[in-house]
Amino acid sequence: MATIRAGDEWLFRLLNTRIKCRLLDRLSVWVTHTGSAGFTIGITIAAILAGLYERRSCLVAGSRAFAALAGSSLVSLIVKRLVNRPRPIFRLEHIRTFNVPICAYSFPSGHTTASFAVGVSYALAFPAYSLPWLLWAGLVGWSRIYVGVHYPSDVLAGSLVGTLFAYISRLLVPGFF
Repeated sequence: MATIRAGDEWLFRLLNTRIKCRLLDRLSVWVTHTGSAGFTIGITIAAILAGLYERRSCLVAGSRAFAALAGSSLVSLIVKRLVNRPRPIFRLEHIRTFNVPICAYSFPSGHTTASFAVGVSYALAFPAYSLPWLLWAGLVGWSRIYVGVHYPSDVLAGSLVGTLFAYISRLLVPGFF
């Protein structure tokens, strides 16, 4: 376990302190906010509303993304409170931090969970646009490390939970409305 923790900390420091530039500083803060509840809920509701008025495929995709988002977020919150892992900014010295809102615990990354739940749901619904959706989800995860609020293992766990719920919602939420 100590080896895993050491590798996690080493990779965190690489992505947080060694790779840096002003453009990435600005971009990472913006990208990290796109993994927030407000943004991810907003883009699922927007798809549902678009589906009500214009495209049925958006209604199905938005409904599945919303289900994946709700389920994965609930699991993420429960695990976060069970594990109680302190964030790197509370445990490590000499790291770069940015002014982003956080709660006390780190594992798994909620922003990453949400972005993968939504991104993978939309990638499954619209395969021609899967690359931008998956790239966005991955960038949200990277940004959480870059801004100093998550370890790489937090991001990996969040991406797995979000992806799992995207597939579950595809199976459970009907494709007709």
